Amino acid sequence: MQDFNFYKVNETLNHKYYQIPQELFINPLYKNTLNSDSKLLYGFLLDRLSLSIKNNWHDENENVYLIFTRKEVQDKLNLSDKTVTKAFKQLSDVNLIYLINNHFLKLLEKSSNFIIKASRLYISKALMLLWCLSEGRMRKISCTKAPYYPFQNQL
Repeated sequence: MQDFNFYKVNETLNHKYYQIPQELFINPLYKNTLNSDSKLLYGFLLDRLSLSIKNNWHDENENVYLIFTRKEVQDKLNLSDKTVTKAFKQLSDVNLIYLINNHFLKLLEKSSNFIIKASRLYISKALMLLWCLSEGRMRKISCTKAPYYPFQNQL
């Protein structure tokens, strides 16, 4: 075991992590529809929201969006074009992303202006499963409000 690099108590938060909402693994809407690549892509997209906020990328309604090329996603996640296309489609099918194509951007590179065609991508909040008392029975419901899990261990 001398080649094994153990984590020490004070080292567990030394890395930067992608966060993937647990709802993608719990809510049947996502659990039964999204594959692992789609869930990973969603976590990656959520991480990119902070860059969008830093760059002030939002529309007139203050909805934050991402700007990137499909090639960027392929390179970052080491996925093929076919896999990325499928992952985007799965996320779109469950209403977790909204894509506006053919958004033209004017960028500066090495003191010369040029225009590229990219996509404006909006990320939706995942629906959260909640418990409610309905007709005398506890039932799961979906909502977009802040999570409240009175029976966390039953999810």
